[in-house]
Amino acid sequence: MEISKLASRVPIFPLFIAASLLVGWLIPGFYAWTDSDQSRPSPLLWKVPLWTATASAAFCMALPWLPIGRQLSDRPARQPMRFSLRTLLMLTAGVAVAIALIAKFPLVVSGIAFAATFAYWIAFCVRNPQHRMAAATLVGSMMLPYAWVVGYDELDRILPTLVFIIAGMPAFVPAALLSQMFGQHFQESQWLAFLLTALELVIGIGMIRLGPKRTIAYLLLVMQVSAVGSLGFYMMCIA
Repeated sequence: MEISKLASRVPIFPLFIAASLLVGWLIPGFYAWTDSDQSRPSPLLWKVPLWTATASAAFCMALPWLPIGRQLSDRPARQPMRFSLRTLLMLTAGVAVAIALIAKFPLVVSGIAFAATFAYWIAFCVRNPQHRMAAATLVGSMMLPYAWVVGYDELDRILPTLVFIIAGMPAFVPAALLSQMFGQHFQESQWLAFLLTALELVIGIGMIRLGPKRTIAYLLLVMQVSAVGSLGFYMMCIA
């Protein structure tokens, strides 16, 4: 069998879903394996993610030479979007209004933005059946690293908080880092996690449109960011 035919038959996206689920389920076991506690975190808590990120970066550098072909679509190619002066003025005004609303009602606006983005993701799946598996894998790579939550012994204790922040969990780490830069506590800037998750989803859809190689690289990034966030959230839950 030719290498290109073999590569086309490898279930890449189901493997991503399985890997994300496995990583998420093993988070408590990994934390116990590092023999860490709140007063003495193990160096493995940052070394293992660093090694994984390094291996992923090396794999992504090799992606251009791997025999993974672009998925063909029956739809005609879209014409490039053209912006008129009127359109640019409307976009500028819209951004200005959005910034003002975020400053006054950050949680409400970010929640609406996330809901609109999720609706866009659903519409993308409906209109592009050839990309449905990739789009489902995108959401799976974002959420499944938190799979340990389902079997958590004290789920009742964290459930109210979980319901409130679940939409921002994939961007837990970026939001926490940006919150520190802004001098805010993470609980005061949960809206930022919602916006970053929405942005993560929009970028993922764009990568899917660009082809499988870019999609694979982005899925690796998304899965690892969610995995590190899942580990951090687990450490907060057991504190």
